[in-house]
Amino acid sequence: MTIGDIVAKPRQSIAAALLLASTFISGLVAAQVMPVRPVPLHVPTRLVVPDARLPVRLESVLVQAEVLGAAAHTRIEMVFYNPNLRPLEGELQFPLLDGQTVTGIALDIDGELRSAVPVEKVKGQQVFEDVARAEVDPALLEKTQGNNYKLRVYPLPAKGTRRVVLELDEMLSRNSSGGSTQSAYYTGYRLPLQFAETVEQLDVTVHNAASPGRHSAMAVRALLGAERIKVSYEFDKEPHTGSRVSFSRRKFTGKGLLTVDFPRVQTSLMATETRDGQTYFYAEVPALLTNSAPRVNPKTVALVWDASGSGLARDHGRELALLDAYFKALKDVKIELLVVRDQAEAPQFFAVKNGDWRLLRAELEQMVYDGASSAIALSPGHTADLTLMFSDGLSNYGAGQFEAGDAPLYAVNAAVMADVPRLRAMAEKSGGRLLDLLATTPAQAVTELTHRYPRLLGLHSNGAKDLVSASIYPEANLIKIAGILTEPKASVELDWLNTQDQHQLQQVTVQNGAKAGSSLAASRWVSLKIAQLEADYATNRSAIRQLGQRFGRVTRETSLIVLDRVEDYVRYEIAPPASLRVEYEARQAQKIRQLSDERHDHLEDIAKRFAQKVAWWERGFPKSDMPQPAVHQDTSAGERTGMSASAPVPVATAMAMAPPPVPVAMLPAAAGSASASISAAATAPARIELKKWQSDAPYAQRLRDVAAEQMYRVYLDERPAYANSTAFFLDVADVFMERGQVSLGLRILSNLAEMNLENRQILRILAYRLLQAKQSKLALPILQQVVVLNPNEPQSWRDLGLAYAQDGQYQRAVDNLWEVVARPWHNRFPDIELIALGELNAIVAQAAPASAVDTSRFDERLMRNLPLAVRAVLSWDADNTDIDLWVTDPNNEKVYYGHRLGYQGGSMSRDFTRGYGPEEYSLRQAKPGKYKVQAHFYGNRQQIIAGATTLMLRLSTGFGSAQQKDDNIILRLSGQGAVVDVGTFEVGNVAP
Repeated sequence: MTIGDIVAKPRQSIAAALLLASTFISGLVAAQVMPVRPVPLHVPTRLVVPDARLPVRLESVLVQAEVLGAAAHTRIEMVFYNPNLRPLEGELQFPLLDGQTVTGIALDIDGELRSAVPVEKVKGQQVFEDVARAEVDPALLEKTQGNNYKLRVYPLPAKGTRRVVLELDEMLSRNSSGGSTQSAYYTGYRLPLQFAETVEQLDVTVHNAASPGRHSAMAVRALLGAERIKVSYEFDKEPHTGSRVSFSRRKFTGKGLLTVDFPRVQTSLMATETRDGQTYFYAEVPALLTNSAPRVNPKTVALVWDASGSGLARDHGRELALLDAYFKALKDVKIELLVVRDQAEAPQFFAVKNGDWRLLRAELEQMVYDGASSAIALSPGHTADLTLMFSDGLSNYGAGQFEAGDAPLYAVNAAVMADVPRLRAMAEKSGGRLLDLLATTPAQAVTELTHRYPRLLGLHSNGAKDLVSASIYPEANLIKIAGILTEPKASVELDWLNTQDQHQLQQVTVQNGAKAGSSLAASRWVSLKIAQLEADYATNRSAIRQLGQRFGRVTRETSLIVLDRVEDYVRYEIAPPASLRVEYEARQAQKIRQLSDERHDHLEDIAKRFAQKVAWWERGFPKSDMPQPAVHQDTSAGERTGMSASAPVPVATAMAMAPPPVPVAMLPAAAGSASASISAAATAPARIELKKWQSDAPYAQRLRDVAAEQMYRVYLDERPAYANSTAFFLDVADVFMERGQVSLGLRILSNLAEMNLENRQILRILAYRLLQAKQSKLALPILQQVVVLNPNEPQSWRDLGLAYAQDGQYQRAVDNLWEVVARPWHNRFPDIELIALGELNAIVAQAAPASAVDTSRFDERLMRNLPLAVRAVLSWDADNTDIDLWVTDPNNEKVYYGHRLGYQGGSMSRDFTRGYGPEEYSLRQAKPGKYKVQAHFYGNRQQIIAGATTLMLRLSTGFGSAQQKDDNIILRLSGQGAVVDVGTFEVGNVAP
């Protein structure tokens, strides 16, 4: 997909031309002009909106880059125009290459640029969504997996423009033209330019602040693709200071890689910088050992081939070229091919003879890339002499950790969207190395495979701490190290292992006051340190978060945010930019004086509301036919302020004639434990009949019509047209499972984990469907990730708790549900505490006595199980969207948000008008007959052009008792006013 293919999606995904930012940023790469560094110009996007209107246009792009030695700082300013008649939210997901780091963003507010400030990632998500809900101006930059980012901006004004600025730092590669003199070294700057439509104005300036004298302009090379282009070139006014290259185009429609290479003399670098009382250093020094030695050819090579959906974006031509050159060098070798996706396939064995690997090549060329990426599946066996792993390093499915095995592992990367630090760490830990085909040729990679190289085992110093290196291997005979000085002058000891497995030591002296590139020393240290920590992200999350906040970095734990109003910074306790600091501190002091113990007050409120629920449960309701009612007046749509509705909700057929609930004080005491009341209510025989929901999409019908052995080919034929559609993968997986192809159905379903990195809505849908398929082991890691992504939504904890219960892990289940009960939540989540509390008590009751659950830390006032004859719970995947649960009983009385208590006692929880649910229907004792369950799309507040909304419903009989039976169903509503029949409860005569 290119720029012109992307469409605007307010509040959910990004506008069209925002992809250009990803193209620019991912292209700020250093390399020599000949050969051209293999940077793919196609950057895959996951931002498709099914019903989008007009794409947002990119009016102008201004790129200003500053190069100093091997360091570069780039500022990218973009102006977007929204031609739609409504304000939109923009979201862009884009990759950076290894070594590139976003250091700042800014957004125009009232005509002036306001810089972003660091915030914890989960807090940033909460703040952005809360503030955007109030229709104020936020912007949020987050990091997902690998070196992948997403930028969310609100609003892109209707028929208006918005200015966004991104800034990033990187260290450029040093490249040699092949000569023996120092002047043969170049610093390269690259910028991919890829447009599907005309860009009104493009301006690029690259300034080299440390040019080696007034060299000839011919020494500076600029190309667009493979063709040399005409650029403006000038020297700085001060002699021997620098030079500047400019490139401008109006109505630019070209495509290609802009390359600017400057000659440079300097082959080493030493820089220090004092920041917040600490002195950081960064050094590029000649490596003590540079000689390589031939490696003994392996007899067996394990070839791990990542065939997950994201593998389709890798440059397979370069991967195959590497294998071709490598097998020619080895001549004879045995290959154990391990194909991995959401799970590993059985190994296949091939023999390469005299470099002939045609059978293996044919197998790889016809490889199908499908399914999620599992870290545990990537783990090779223990029988090979060397492992080659072709993967992007991303892991998004299943539990377990990668294990490298005994042989040295060489991780091969040919993808822009890759977790390069993780790949490097995986390889170097085993004694192998990263082969980045975006930065080297296949021939150079083969040289590294067939030779042993000296490697750095450790760094030590008595005058410096927190030492870190970019890699254990030199690059262009230089080793890059960084640290924090504890003395004015420090000696750093480098411990090398040579090709004969012998240790050799190298001493490097670092002295405070080094000048070159000094403004980037701290930046380089924190970049290398975070990259080191992210190799084991799960263990080092806290350390990454602290560094991100301290240095204003975007990491997997921290984001950068821009807010419009100082009161928003105060409300969420986010330190603002310097321009708002004085007002912020005054308001923050006032807020601290007004703080109260919210958690205590919240539990008191829950206790009162639970007592009212117990009163309802203990009250007797008539099971006779209803008296002739007066017409029940429906709640008006106007009571849902700001909601839209396509038509009035039907009026209930009868009015509830029962008297109002008896005051709690007049009812029997709500005593008894959760387990003690498991049989407290008589339960009528009942069964659930779900109305089978089937997609009527053409692809679904086509799959139903073909023979079973043709289904996967038909799916692959249809997939390109629906690559960004969650509905497609859900529907297709359903058809496969219905027809008995469960393994393929699960693979197809797992593609949802690949679609949108760290999108909690999509992950929830995936987990719900896995739970429906009785795959709780696969659902649990996904829901654990949802909690990490957004712990500020109670649904995250509730979903995880219920999944633990389905998996038989009752203690973990109730602990997560208690989080929903005990924490104060935003008022847009009404009654979710009581719903989770009912589920918690039911689990405690059902777990005893075989699996006792510890509830000692829970409030004992809330520990009582309330079994139900009939229960229905509705959840959905869209924020700011109102879906209603309707239940019509044998009296033909409908219980719903506007009529919450039925004649025979059926009770509906409070209305969820702002997204996700749940809404719950409860009935303690059920009158015999049929109960019809429906879902109704009432309306939405979203400033989006919305597609279908996915609904998840759980219907239970005998809830909270030993006879509990559950049925789950997933279906979709396509628009406002839509009503879908979910199923029925058939209740028999009540036992005497």
